[in-house]
Amino acid sequence: MNSLPENSTETLIFVIAPASDQPGGLDLKALTDYLSKKTGVSILIHRCHDYIEAITALRDGSAQIGWLGPYAYREVSGRDGTIEAFAVGLPKEKSTPNYHSLFIVRPDSDMTLLADVRNRSIALGDAYSASGREVPRRELAEVGIDIENDGTFSRITFTENHNEAIRAVLDGQVDVAPVSSVNLEEMVSSGTVEPSSFRIIHQSADIPGAPLVYARTLDPSLKQQLKELTLDAHNHIEVGGYGGLMERYVDPVESHQKYLEANLRPQWGWRTLVGIASFIVIYALIMVDLEVNPAQLISKTVTYIADVLGRMLPPDFSNFSTLMSSMLETVEIAMLGTLLAIVLSIPVGLLSARNIAPSYPLYLVARTITIFFRAIPEFIMAMILVIAIGFGAMPGVIALGFHTMGFLAKFYAEAIEHIDENPIQALESMGASKRQVLAFAVVPQIIPSFIGNNLYILDRNIRMATMLGIVGAGGIGYELQSAFRMFEYPRVSAIIIIIFVTIFVIDIISSYIRSKAM
Repeated sequence: MNSLPENSTETLIFVIAPASDQPGGLDLKALTDYLSKKTGVSILIHRCHDYIEAITALRDGSAQIGWLGPYAYREVSGRDGTIEAFAVGLPKEKSTPNYHSLFIVRPDSDMTLLADVRNRSIALGDAYSASGREVPRRELAEVGIDIENDGTFSRITFTENHNEAIRAVLDGQVDVAPVSSVNLEEMVSSGTVEPSSFRIIHQSADIPGAPLVYARTLDPSLKQQLKELTLDAHNHIEVGGYGGLMERYVDPVESHQKYLEANLRPQWGWRTLVGIASFIVIYALIMVDLEVNPAQLISKTVTYIADVLGRMLPPDFSNFSTLMSSMLETVEIAMLGTLLAIVLSIPVGLLSARNIAPSYPLYLVARTITIFFRAIPEFIMAMILVIAIGFGAMPGVIALGFHTMGFLAKFYAEAIEHIDENPIQALESMGASKRQVLAFAVVPQIIPSFIGNNLYILDRNIRMATMLGIVGAGGIGYELQSAFRMFEYPRVSAIIIIIFVTIFVIDIISSYIRSKAM
């Protein structure tokens, strides 16, 4: 039935997903009558009880045209490609088909932020509804609320459409509901809902407009005719759609372009332009103060680098075994320094996490420690330790360990502060001790970031251990400094190559471990 011959008098079924139960909220009768008249094909509207009914009808061929929400369309077209969009409605007095998911409450509600919806009663839309379920799920996840967890809310009410969800809030059946801005605006403009009867506590980013779709197997000439007629219909009739009267219907490509523009435009507001201008002015003043001539800097840099590279080639690997022994020492210094950093940063990191720190004074002390050791470069710390302890590997190990402890402790604390609080609350409600909460609710959640951060610090410490050798902290850095002092540039290039190859191999190993751990 999907493929209809030209001038066929057969019937096309037009299914409409249940986004609205208002007569004018999703009125496509004028458009379908116009398309029937122009194509000679009878188009019958069927309003579905839920999204899955509309999706199933389009998939199995019992319907050939339809209106779906953006999320439902993406899910169906992405899975099997049985349907394709051909037009998106542009509402009256709107410059874009985009809309939003709005979290609404009653005016007397004490909720002001999205995070306040935890432990409240909520009305949620269809599982395939973009603004009623999918977008709210993502928005709530950003504030640590899992919409799939039944214990998150005091009660969940599932509604068939946005109008029903709006009424559920206004009638006091639920405390809050995420609804489509299209439905809310239509109900306000029609006088069904007073603007003073609700309050918006959160608005999502732009959601792309909901499309008209047809079956991909429909006759190509009929598909082209339907699309052209729909895009031109506003010149001949007053077309309606989702939210009431439409200015016109636009091509999905144009709709997608407007969606991208809506998301990119805020990034190029006056703040961004002022920031770029300030950046240029500040760096221009810095260059003037330092008497830097960009043209001269580039020309001299090229000349000098070419001269130095000429002296460094070919590399001198005559003492390869000695260099590899020094490189091994550098890696060992980095590994011991990283181990020291991990051991020190675990307790400091736990105390630095605001959500699990035993007390605020301990939190401040731990934070101060991390800031102090991050503020002192390992290069300076190593110079002090060389004077205090003497030349060798030990100053390098201690300098790397204490300096990078400040970074690791900060990474650990931030990972802990962003964990899901639900497992913690569940264990605490069961009478679990602090140690049990830490072991079974906190540690499992931070293990991936723990491994990733440790590998990053190890990679960094290997590079920094090379530099610390210059001040007498052992390793390949000492060989590099000696070669520079003796103007043995071919030996310098050999050392640089050995350092590069070593770090390259370690990076490959780290990436492999990270991929398995994540």
